[in-house]
Amino acid sequence: MKKLISVLLLILLTAGIASSYEYHMPVNIQATMSPEVLLPGDEAMLAIELTNGAASYGAGKDSGAGSSATGTLLSTPLNKTSLASTPELQVLTDDSSDLGMIGPSDKITVYYKVRAANNISSGTHLIDFKVSGGYDMTTINRNIPLKVDDTAVSMARAETDATTFNLNVANPRENTLNAVTIVPSAEGIVFSPDEYYIGTMDPDEVFTISFGIASEDAKKSLGDSTNLSFVAKFKNGDNWHTSQAYVTKYTPPKVESSQSSYLLPAGAAAVIVLIAAGYLYRRRKLNGKNGISKSPKENRTP
Repeated sequence: MKKLISVLLLILLTAGIASSYEYHMPVNIQATMSPEVLLPGDEAMLAIELTNGAASYGAGKDSGAGSSATGTLLSTPLNKTSLASTPELQVLTDDSSDLGMIGPSDKITVYYKVRAANNISSGTHLIDFKVSGGYDMTTINRNIPLKVDDTAVSMARAETDATTFNLNVANPRENTLNAVTIVPSAEGIVFSPDEYYIGTMDPDEVFTISFGIASEDAKKSLGDSTNLSFVAKFKNGDNWHTSQAYVTKYTPPKVESSQSSYLLPAGAAAVIVLIAAGYLYRRRKLNGKNGISKSPKENRTP
């Protein structure tokens, strides 16, 4: 009888303690990606931060992860996280498990590498993330947005002269690009420098760069119109890219030669000479008519 009473008391005590706990998993989820915006074919590192939303240790339902009758708040166990692939976004990292306990205001970060398909469309794509934990094995589902933009470095010609070609280079993307380099090419033309290193370009930033241009044959000047081609090489995160070629027509401005510069003075001199010659000719002719001398016989007085 005493044994039975002891068992009943133990059951009641255990039930009382168990019923005093609040089984919650107040986990906040926040994700960041590097690079912030993907290009088609890019790989990115997705960092997902899990934070226990309880601000302080205490008792009661509003305290967070769960509390005992003595007022001690329980830490939340995190058992597993998973990130699901989609047809356009492939998850390259295995799921995480047995992440341990997370106390109030503590955080744990899990990392996933993802790859965008080469034919992925521009826009915001959602990828499903799950975290399981808590004393009652609660599962939290979140859709994590990932941005994709297939826009590359933009180029446009600026004002040029006989020996220099100027180019405007812009970053129209929402994220920073690194190691931006512009490489020119054209048949029969030598560029100086042979490639232009810009480096880091922030969103909406524009650079105006200059290339010296000259004929490959040092004995010849630039001739007729020529197509110039420029490509941009750059990094988006750890991913290298090459833009489509920007092609523009370059026509060297006409420069007056030394011979043509003397045409006007020489012509003016020729006109002056002709006028002077004509004047002298007419004067001689008039003088010849009016100044004919008479014979001595005609000049004698009677």
